[in-house]
Amino acid sequence: MSTEQLIHILTPQVANQIAAGEVVERPASAVKELMENSLDAGAGKVIVRIIGAGKKSIVIEDDGCGMSASDAELSLQRHATSKIETSDDLHRIASHGFRGEALPSIASVSRFRMQTGLAGNHESIEVRVDGGAETQTRPAPPRHGTRIEILDLFLNTPARLNFMRTDKTEDAAIVEVFRALALANPHVAMLLELDGRKRLDFVPQAERARVLAIMGKDFADNSIEMMIKHEGMQVSGHLGLPTFHHRDSTRMLFMVNGRVIRDKQLLAAVRAGYRDVMFHDRYPVAVIKIEIDPADVDVNVHPSKREVRFKSPQAVRAGVISCIRAAIDQMGQAVSSTTTDQAMRSMQYGGSGASSPSLGHGGMPRFSSGDFRVSPSSSTSVPGDVQHMLFSQPGVGEPAAKYEAGQSPNLGHPLAQIHRCYILAQTESGVILVDQHAAHERMTYEKLKNQLANKQVSSQKLLTPETLHLSGETAAWLHDFHEQLHPFGVELEITGEETFRVCAVPAMLVREAAAELVTELVESCMLMGAHTEADGRGLGRILERWLGNRACKGSIKSGRLLSHEEQEALLRKMETTPNIAQCNHGRPTYVSLSLNDLDRLFGRTE
Repeated sequence: MSTEQLIHILTPQVANQIAAGEVVERPASAVKELMENSLDAGAGKVIVRIIGAGKKSIVIEDDGCGMSASDAELSLQRHATSKIETSDDLHRIASHGFRGEALPSIASVSRFRMQTGLAGNHESIEVRVDGGAETQTRPAPPRHGTRIEILDLFLNTPARLNFMRTDKTEDAAIVEVFRALALANPHVAMLLELDGRKRLDFVPQAERARVLAIMGKDFADNSIEMMIKHEGMQVSGHLGLPTFHHRDSTRMLFMVNGRVIRDKQLLAAVRAGYRDVMFHDRYPVAVIKIEIDPADVDVNVHPSKREVRFKSPQAVRAGVISCIRAAIDQMGQAVSSTTTDQAMRSMQYGGSGASSPSLGHGGMPRFSSGDFRVSPSSSTSVPGDVQHMLFSQPGVGEPAAKYEAGQSPNLGHPLAQIHRCYILAQTESGVILVDQHAAHERMTYEKLKNQLANKQVSSQKLLTPETLHLSGETAAWLHDFHEQLHPFGVELEITGEETFRVCAVPAMLVREAAAELVTELVESCMLMGAHTEADGRGLGRILERWLGNRACKGSIKSGRLLSHEEQEALLRKMETTPNIAQCNHGRPTYVSLSLNDLDRLFGRTE
């Protein structure tokens, strides 16, 4: 048997480089760590200068509290921190940084320069470290705050450089980090320069102003603010309209106690909140801010602190969903301005031809009409009563006499039905085009939802129970909580470790695929809790969405000729229907064009 010793202690330099591999994945990681230190130091202004995508030089300067000479030297030691003292402090962390590894880790893989001083001192200190070698210190001119310069990042770990992306990609990652921290700290002035060019510059401002400065003007025109209190936490949001959406989840941002995070379950909660008003393959645009007792959230679960763990994740998700639903209830009939912009572009560039410009982040997807497309030959003439109204009377389209001045409905009065598919109506400020099928689908859907809510959820036994196969955590949850599905009208029988029998489903959905419906319901209850899924009324949002299938089948179809009275009745009913701006698939139900839009369309104004 060999007596050679195989286990040994790593040198401090190697240990620091290993830590650097966890904390400093790329230049953007170093920028994040150093900016967070500046913010924790109480900085009122943070300046970031980047050269060569951060691989050549990163300079971060702040006017925070600075450090004394002894603290500056100590800060380069592993596990040195001013944020915590005992293990109990780990359970109530309120600062950005605390791990005590960022500075020594960065200094171990770069040429590190730090100048720092306390306000009122006659001199500061400069600390230098080259690739994790001995720390060198010397006096420096007095300053208020700290300036850190990182040169030649990963100089002694060249393998890491091989994993870097292009300079453009690394710059984009730095911009993303900078924007996130600027979003979470609107009271701090922040400046970002890339290769000598000013990229972003924020002055201290109110939270809403900072959000709009980062999210863009379109978001300002197509979002509302909402704040609720839920089980001891405060959830607030700047929430985009359902018809203002994005192709992916990158414009859904979360802040927890001032820390910007990414959390898959919170992403799922936001999508659940928008579930029956959002097109299925589109994502909401939202900024969610959660203020919670630091003791109820663990931020020490990720080396770069991008993820957190909540003591009560279901309560947090329920709070997010409640905030979104409250906001949607207030959005009413509003359609995003990008819907109108899309219509204008389509008309100006001849529809979907090759010359049509591509849409920006807030643009609408190109929806397909599917089975509802009607050939122009199906209706080439305008009904006689509408022709008479349009062409035989002066003052056409003015509000009918039964509506007094100032009381005309928001959606105006019908002028014509176009190709038995769209209703053209005139309002006081312009015109609207209504998709008759989409509008009636939402109206039918809301009617079914209301019936379901008022009658609660009645259950109907299946003549032939359907077998349900689930595995892992889902099956384990169902073993313990299958009775929580009873308020939704679902009854299950446990037949094995991972097999179940669906014995009853909601009576209104008895013709739907039972196993698929129940699986979706179980997954939603696991994610948010049965009470949240039930919305406090026993009315499941999952059941509502399945009702959308029935609403679609039972709605006015494109291709059906509507009389003038039916068109009028449709518009009036739309005005009293919740969430009428989009059908239950997320498609817009109408497009509004103001007189100014029409003037621009015909070149009357610029």
